[in-house]
Amino acid sequence: MKTLRILALAALLAQILTTPSAGAPGPKAKPLKVKIVPQGEAFCPAAPLVYGNVIIQPGRCYSVLVLRDHTGAFLAFAPPGAIPPGQLVRLGTPAGAKLKGRIFYFIPIQTTAVLVPVNVLTPVAVRVEDFGPKLSITVISSPAPNVVVILGVRL
Repeated sequence: MKTLRILALAALLAQILTTPSAGAPGPKAKPLKVKIVPQGEAFCPAAPLVYGNVIIQPGRCYSVLVLRDHTGAFLAFAPPGAIPPGQLVRLGTPAGAKLKGRIFYFIPIQTTAVLVPVNVLTPVAVRVEDFGPKLSITVISSPAPNVVVILGVRL
């Protein structure tokens, strides 16, 4: 009986030592490319970007804006130069309604702090990190904690 226990313990020890462990993950992957897009500058994706059922088409450039209304906050993609850097556009004004109609894509974002007041649209600076199959867009122009949106890249 004692030899059976020793053999079982030896077999278990051999299995533990030869099985690869699922320890802590290695270092985070480094992005292939990093680009800082200042406020009001154009962001030009090289491939289609996917977020849920939204597909941002390549082949054109976009201004990256933050919009907040009664339904929530959104990362918006509009024609380049839609709003000069540092300006706010109120959605209740005729200019705001016209600009909201010209926005191509809305991506909902979760924030822990207020990026812009309600019913306001403003351009933001972003950090774009290309990881190959994923693209990370980080809003860096607000004093609030950075907001990160991860988009899939379709090739």
